[in-house]
Amino acid sequence: MTAETEELDCDVLIAGAGPVGQVLALLLAQHRLRVGVVERWARPYPLPRAVAMSHDVQRVLRQLGPGEELSAMLEPWGQDGHRFSFVDSSGQTLVESRYPMESDSGFAQMSGFSQPDLEQVLERRVQAAPLIDQYRGFALDNLTDDGSAVHATVVPHTGLAPVADGAPRTVRAAYVVGCDGANSTVRSLLGPEMTDLGFDRDWVVVDVVPHTPPTWLPYACQRLGPARPTTLVPAGPGRRRWEFMVMPTDDPAGIDTDENAWRLLAPWGIHPGNADLVRHTHYTFRGRWADRWHKGRVLLAGDAAHQMPPFLGQGFNSGIRDAANLAWRLALLVNGEGKESLLDDYSAERSTQVAQIVKETVAVGRLICMLDPAQTALRDAELRRDATTGIEDAHKNWLLRGGTLRDDGIGGSLGLQATVDGGGRTALLDEVIAPPGFLLLGRDRDPVELLSPPRRAAWRRLGGRSAHFGPEGLKDAEGAYARWFKRLNASVVAIRPDFQVFGGARDAQAADALVHDLVERVLT
Repeated sequence: MTAETEELDCDVLIAGAGPVGQVLALLLAQHRLRVGVVERWARPYPLPRAVAMSHDVQRVLRQLGPGEELSAMLEPWGQDGHRFSFVDSSGQTLVESRYPMESDSGFAQMSGFSQPDLEQVLERRVQAAPLIDQYRGFALDNLTDDGSAVHATVVPHTGLAPVADGAPRTVRAAYVVGCDGANSTVRSLLGPEMTDLGFDRDWVVVDVVPHTPPTWLPYACQRLGPARPTTLVPAGPGRRRWEFMVMPTDDPAGIDTDENAWRLLAPWGIHPGNADLVRHTHYTFRGRWADRWHKGRVLLAGDAAHQMPPFLGQGFNSGIRDAANLAWRLALLVNGEGKESLLDDYSAERSTQVAQIVKETVAVGRLICMLDPAQTALRDAELRRDATTGIEDAHKNWLLRGGTLRDDGIGGSLGLQATVDGGGRTALLDEVIAPPGFLLLGRDRDPVELLSPPRRAAWRRLGGRSAHFGPEGLKDAEGAYARWFKRLNASVVAIRPDFQVFGGARDAQAADALVHDLVERVLT
């Protein structure tokens, strides 16, 4: 840590203690950075919001150490052969899709979860972390970036409004990250242009805990219009989530009420006698993202940078990907090792991927929200003929492009995590080589042995490690890595701390050039 950062109140100040802010704080603390978190609410929000967790995000969360606590709150979508179906207004199935139980992360592609349960687990870890200070009951009010640090003004807050006559205080940080949601104060202070796809649809979201498993219900489905479009998904063990589109004939004054929630649930056989109503709320689903994710030492992440409809379940997941992509960059910068271009690269990588996800989500949303009877009839006929309408998009890996990545046909993919034998144990790769960091992974020999002395020294500066599947190396327990290297046509890959592949070398002798390229892009 430089002498300059020692004068700061913290290395990184995070606005917002939702899951994106919590995860970013914990990742930064793992890098030995001092973190401040400003949050206007005194405690985590107790009601459900996000309910879908992608496999790669589960991988990020597991490196924070929740272990069995995380496993207990997840319901893998697709277990027991369950499927997601698109049905027409009469209930006839148009398209069915199986949720894969396999992924490049070693987990189910998607799992249901309860966000309040997750936030409680993360909050306990944040409170226990000696390098994290929380300013709960404070809201960020203003920022001044002097080029070497950011001066943040925070004011006492009730959660709903500033405290009358509350004395403001100044927190000085090397960097500030706005993880403060769709109505972000940090974004409003930065003032970036927004790309808006013009998709604005009102829906009512209802969360329910059935008293017993509702075996008469589909596991997960999307009921299409022209009658009220409705989504049903599992929302973690013992929980169900319904999303009902607000129709033109609905009374606006009665939309967000208990009575309306039960009325909408009744056709599904859900009523006060067999279920508890946990939450109902009225949302306007939008698709948009900030054109610029940082200015100087101030950055955006999560809903502060992008909002998307829930139809592919990627809003929460995209926010956690932001945190993972950003944490290692800030660690290098704070410690005086990283290039300033790392922040431009963060914006380039994340905004490009998010733009793709938002566009695809909005395309599915337009399909779902269609109400014109003639158009819906044509849509239904097309769905019956062609099952490739986007329903599979929630199951795929969206590649990263540009930024701090090699354009070699290998960079930008997710590093494989499969079962290996190593160190006297059989486990997933991340568990065997923990904690995560920069990793050179060789197909048949140790890549570090092939590095020149200057490159080996630079690799040590990065805190890089190596592993391989040759003699005296890891054992490819299921042959997954042999297939992966063959698919990539690579002998060596360089993997970043966010589990993204920087690039690869088809010939092991090219490992030196691979590391040189990585070092040139990230280190001063």
